[in-house]
Amino acid sequence: MTDTARSGLPDNEILGYRFPGGRYTIAHWENFLLTDCTTAEQLPDGLVHPVALFHVPILGSGINIARLFEVCGAEGPGSVGLDGYDWEYFSRLRVDSEYDVQGSIVHWEHMLDEKGNAYDAMKFAIELRDVANGNAPVARVTNSWRFRRQHGTAAYKRPAEKTAETASTTSQSIAEFAVDGVDAQRMKTMAAILRDPYRVHWDRAATAEMGLGGRVINQGPLNLSYIVNALHAFGGAGCVRRLTVAFHRPVFDGDRVVAGGEVVGAETFVGCSVRRVDVWLRRDDPTPGEIVVSGTALID
Repeated sequence: MTDTARSGLPDNEILGYRFPGGRYTIAHWENFLLTDCTTAEQLPDGLVHPVALFHVPILGSGINIARLFEVCGAEGPGSVGLDGYDWEYFSRLRVDSEYDVQGSIVHWEHMLDEKGNAYDAMKFAIELRDVANGNAPVARVTNSWRFRRQHGTAAYKRPAEKTAETASTTSQSIAEFAVDGVDAQRMKTMAAILRDPYRVHWDRAATAEMGLGGRVINQGPLNLSYIVNALHAFGGAGCVRRLTVAFHRPVFDGDRVVAGGEVVGAETFVGCSVRRVDVWLRRDDPTPGEIVVSGTALID
């Protein structure tokens, strides 16, 4: 496949593509609706739910999901996948605080999956800074997406084999957080908050066309939010300092999912001692025990 075989910018213009940049203030109503979508109670003291780090950086940097699809040449329903997030929280996000937001596309690579299907791996990184506090760093996100391609060329390569990590010998389990039935209506509200035009989150006809039976797909930030809710119940509101996760399988409306984790050690994050937690989201119904999200968190 050549650049002219798909829509979007040429490869040499995608890597390093800078977003316009701008400023963003998280409104009370916005945080209220976002938190409600996660099924959690509202957080105290004007704290913003940590999954705001999906839409706030994108919108604040002067771009949107639809524009990212255009730049990278999305090829239609089901052509965009979510690989993972790496979100760092240098201080707590709060409503009514103004943030300066800047970002760009930092990775673009032609890849083949385990079945030999072609896709383009993309990462974008965005930083938030507190305007009222001398532009002090508040948060940084690095999001990984894949754009599936109908055709590949010799430029598409398989990724290098990952080295297995040694498991910790001691751990402390955190209480699980369960969602008995993922709610399609909350997905619609979330799509509006995210300004997300991807039909698979709110249009049953789109997923029927993909052979998925017309069940809509839960947004990645909502899947991650269930893990955050479990962490908050364990460590307190605002305890999350970093989230690094991979997404393995989609979650559909009606699924029963359970978030959990294990404290496996301690380390230092921006000069502070934090706990390292292995985290996951498990689907219990209709596929018992299936891990759909996994990764690590750093918490106070």
